[in-house]
Amino acid sequence: MRKLAYLRNGLILLFLGLLPSIAQSTTDQSAYLGNQYSSYVYGGIGLIQTPTARFADDGEFAFGITLEAPFNRVYGRMQIFPWLEGTVRFTEGEYKPYYPGNPQSFKDKGLDVRFKLFNEGKFFPQIAAGLIDLGGTGVDASEYIVASKQYKNLDFTIGIGWGGLGGREHIKNPLSFISSKFDNRCGMAVDQGGGFNICSFFRGDKTALFGGIEYFSQIPNLSFALEYDPKSYAIYKGKETFFDKTGDLFRVDSPLNFGLTYKYQPSQRDILDFSLGYVRGNTLYANATVHSNLNFQPKSNYRPPWGDLKKRSESSFTELTDQSQDYLVKLIIWQMANVGFTTQQVIFKDSEMIVEISQSRFQSTMEAINLASIILANNAPKDIETITVINNDHGMQTLSASIPYDTLVEVVAKGADIEQYVYLQEEYTDFDAVDLSDQSYLTIRENEALYPNFYWSVSPNLKGTLQHQIKFYFWQLELMFSTELAIRKGLFLKTDIGLDVVNNYKTYQWSNTDGELHHVRQDRRKYLIEGESGLRKMAIDYTIDINRNVKANFTAGILEWMFGGFGGEVLYIPDDRKWALGVDLYWAKQRDYDQKFSFLDYETVTGFVSYYYDLPFYDMRFKTSFGRFLAKDVGAYVDVSRRFKTGATVGGAFALTNCDAECVGEGAFSKWIYFTLPMDLFYSNSKTRDKAAFAWSPLTKDAGAKLDTGSLYHVVISASDEVESLRKEQWSFKKIISGFGTSPKAKI
Repeated sequence: MRKLAYLRNGLILLFLGLLPSIAQSTTDQSAYLGNQYSSYVYGGIGLIQTPTARFADDGEFAFGITLEAPFNRVYGRMQIFPWLEGTVRFTEGEYKPYYPGNPQSFKDKGLDVRFKLFNEGKFFPQIAAGLIDLGGTGVDASEYIVASKQYKNLDFTIGIGWGGLGGREHIKNPLSFISSKFDNRCGMAVDQGGGFNICSFFRGDKTALFGGIEYFSQIPNLSFALEYDPKSYAIYKGKETFFDKTGDLFRVDSPLNFGLTYKYQPSQRDILDFSLGYVRGNTLYANATVHSNLNFQPKSNYRPPWGDLKKRSESSFTELTDQSQDYLVKLIIWQMANVGFTTQQVIFKDSEMIVEISQSRFQSTMEAINLASIILANNAPKDIETITVINNDHGMQTLSASIPYDTLVEVVAKGADIEQYVYLQEEYTDFDAVDLSDQSYLTIRENEALYPNFYWSVSPNLKGTLQHQIKFYFWQLELMFSTELAIRKGLFLKTDIGLDVVNNYKTYQWSNTDGELHHVRQDRRKYLIEGESGLRKMAIDYTIDINRNVKANFTAGILEWMFGGFGGEVLYIPDDRKWALGVDLYWAKQRDYDQKFSFLDYETVTGFVSYYYDLPFYDMRFKTSFGRFLAKDVGAYVDVSRRFKTGATVGGAFALTNCDAECVGEGAFSKWIYFTLPMDLFYSNSKTRDKAAFAWSPLTKDAGAKLDTGSLYHVVISASDEVESLRKEQWSFKKIISGFGTSPKAKI
């Protein structure tokens, strides 16, 4: 205890000693303040135990860990919009067991959101409002309104808190003057575990004030924080002993907390934060956060094999003999293969030369089109006036790009680097779909060596499940053996076999399933244990272009790790690609838990009508489906996502069905958050089109469950999504309000 007192006094003296230099300092620290605000222990932007009105840069994505006895926290934070911050957090409480008699410590998950209400002005502070633990058990449930104002190197914060942040009960709830309903606050939603306890928001007879100062020192990347913590911690007091410990009581000796934060930037996009401090007058805390920005694209070191165009051929295509035409086509196919492209066919249409390729080398579709266009132009006969590249994904033509030969020559002459090449070619490219329906006047040369084709790969795969009653994290490392037999264009046999390497499933012996539906997802424990190694998927897929606007996919076999069956999907997508309409229908039968070739008795028919629409704000996409889910419940599925400049996406989804909260069980309804990260972000000397996807649900429920058969829409739209000019023009608030009034408006 004496050592803790010395540390506390030392931190106080350090902070007080800095005050004279604070007052005299005139160093411009604006370069550090944009993204230099600290993370507080709950994961959002804040001081130490309290939030501020500050926000990270738009698109910032962060992961962190906090150690603050008796709490340990792991969190992920996303700056979803410039005005909206979201945080998902897991908290371990070492002061009590998960439940009486359980060897595991207490665990709790929570979701926080914060909204920017007003930007900072010359004399006006930045103001924000937020909710803490709005989707959890309510142990940390709080609401707040907070203001922050910067003066030179100092950032001042003051706020008012409800719930946990109102624990010291300084003043009466000011909202009580609006309605007496705000006097009463609901109890904790401990039994709901994932429901939204709306009846507690900004309610309670008393509230408390909080605030603090963050000082950005003259030492680059080093800041100091001092705050007043308004929490009473009443929910934790009165404990005779800690979990598995004796003789320690949860005490609050002081409401003043002190801390310092140092930031280290290992790359242009990534930042590491390290915080250390003293809270409650008796406890050390440490916090580490790594964050990156999904809107920031550092300059790549990769330089593709661009070069000057060769001298134009002296022969026209019609002058070439059949043997010469065959040689020309084989040369193009060989050159495309050398840069990582698979050629489906080469087509000659009057004065147009067309190549249809599949590629996984470039995330940027225009980079692939530019390189393919140059290869095509270098082999073009003299009568060719137009160069066209068709992108083929999974046997379907998903995008075509045409550019006049002479314009391409100008693009190559002007472009100094890859960015200029891509920008210039996109500016002059026509993306109208190529009509190949009338083949009577086309000369088509197929890649005869392409089918059948067999591909295989072996890669490590880590999977797991969070917050089980026995152990917080169950995991497995397996080798995923994947094969793909391309029988013909659009017809594939795909197989995934998982081979167990190591796992900790030995104690994963029971699961607290609930709800009234058949367990189409909650029996995942049985699949993980009995199918340590097994057949994850074995299905034959057939994709087809019915016409330029209608695509279809049909599949049969072992569709995923829990279900087999057959069915398909038909998608209509217009030329402008701003919306789409899909219909799918599947017969599905539940697989046995060992994940071999046997099945259980449960079977069902599931299907949906789905609508997709690109919203004109922040590159957002809205998806909704209505139909019958796997557990035979009927209802709607809603998904909203945002695309960032790097091509990464972050989204959330929920399902509402005729299975009510009692029918669903704990959690009330099914909900998910997810993100996809282009693997291109992790490459500096090469390129790739691969993406890594991750989805998380607070609880795995049977209601709102869908088959994991992939999305035909995402296959069709993936190439055009990476072309800036093909995405929907974004609106802004300024553009919206400019439409009101009677006087002429200047174009924005």
